[in-house]
Amino acid sequence: MQEHFIMELLGIKDKHVELWEMKEENREFHFWLQTKQRTQTCPNCGAKTKRVHSYRIQPIKGRLIEDRPVRIHLRKRRYLCTACKKTFFEKLSFIQRYQRHTRSLEQQVLTYVGDHSFKAAGKMTGLSTNQVIRLFDRRQIQVNYVLPAVIAIDEFKGDADKEKFQTIIVDVQNKKIIDVLPDRLSKTIENYFRQCDTSNVKVVVMDLSKRFKDAVRKALGNPLIVADRFHYMRQAYWGFDKVRREIQNELRKEDRILCKRSKELLWKSPFKLTADKKNRVCELLKDKPKLQEAYVLKNKLDEWFKTSNCYTAKAGLEQWCELVENSNIEAFQSVVGTFKRWKTEILNSFVYPYSNGYIEGVNNTTKVIKRTSYGIKSFSRLRKKILWRQVVREVSV
Repeated sequence: MQEHFIMELLGIKDKHVELWEMKEENREFHFWLQTKQRTQTCPNCGAKTKRVHSYRIQPIKGRLIEDRPVRIHLRKRRYLCTACKKTFFEKLSFIQRYQRHTRSLEQQVLTYVGDHSFKAAGKMTGLSTNQVIRLFDRRQIQVNYVLPAVIAIDEFKGDADKEKFQTIIVDVQNKKIIDVLPDRLSKTIENYFRQCDTSNVKVVVMDLSKRFKDAVRKALGNPLIVADRFHYMRQAYWGFDKVRREIQNELRKEDRILCKRSKELLWKSPFKLTADKKNRVCELLKDKPKLQEAYVLKNKLDEWFKTSNCYTAKAGLEQWCELVENSNIEAFQSVVGTFKRWKTEILNSFVYPYSNGYIEGVNNTTKVIKRTSYGIKSFSRLRKKILWRQVVREVSV
C-alpha cells in the first residue's frame, strides 16, 4: 500500500517499476527504483527479446514533494536483440527519451509558470530557465474560434515583437479570455473575426476606439456596440483636469502646489464628499470662475451618470451637451464631440449590463506577468503565457 502511494506521488504509472529503497537526506527525498524484466520489442528490427545486455543507474529529478526536491535513482535495463544484435534501453512512460526529469515534474513546472516567471519556476523545481522555456514552447493550447454572444475588445501595452500595443478579446458573460492579437490595427482585428465563427455574436463591448469600431462593423456586420462606462466618463474628467491645469499655472507657487495636491478631491463625486471636504472644495474654487463652471459641468455629468436609466439617459445627455455648448469651457467642447459621435453606443450602456471591467482586470494581470518576467519580447510566448495562466487557474479551481 505504501509503495503504491509513493508511485502515485511520484507520478509513475508504469506497473513494472517498483520501489527498492527510499530515504530523506539534506531536505531531499531519495528513491531507488528498479524495473521488472519483461519482453521488449526491438526498435531496429521489431523482433521480440527478453535478453538483458547490461544495467545502469540513471539519476532523475522527480516532482517536488512538500516543496522539497526529489531525486530518483532508476536501475534501468539495456536489452540485446537476438535477431539484429542491437542493444537498446527499455521504454518508460514516466520519462521522455534523453531527459533527466520525469513527466510529472514537467507538468509541475508548467503549473508554476502560470503564476510565476520562467526563471522563478525553474528555481523552484531545479530546472534551468532555458529548460522551462523549451517545455513551455512545446506546450499546445487549444483556442476556441466559435465566438460567444457577448465579447469585449481592448488593447494593452505588451511591447512584443516590436509592436507596442496588442489586442485582447474576452467572453464577457463567462469571464474568459478568447484570444490575444499581435497588434491593434483594424486590419488585424478584422482578419481575426473573419477566421472565426461569429454567427453567435450579438454584443461587442469596447472603449471609444474608432479602429475597433471600424473593424467590428466590417467583419461582423452590424452588431450592437456598447461603449464602456469608464472610458466615456473619463473624457469629462480629462476635460475638467485640463481646465484645472490652466488655472493652476496662473497661480502663485503656494496656491499652485495646493491646487495640484487637491486634484483628487476635485475629481471626487459630490455624493462622496463629507461636509469638511465640501468646505475645502469651496475654498479651492473661490475666485476661480472658470474652474467653478468646469466643476459644475463635471458634477452635472456625474449626476446624470449615477441617476439615469435607459428611459432618461438620452434626454439627460442631450441636456448636458447643450449646457457645455452654451458655456465658455473649450476643454469640454471636444468631449461633447466625442459623446455625439458615440451617442448610440453610450446610451446602450444604460440598456445592457456589460462593461470592460473584466478585460481591464486581465490587462492588469498581464502587466504583472510582464513585470515579473522583466518583459516578454516574443508575442507568441506572451500570448501563450496569458492563455496558459487561464488554463492553470481553471484547473486549480
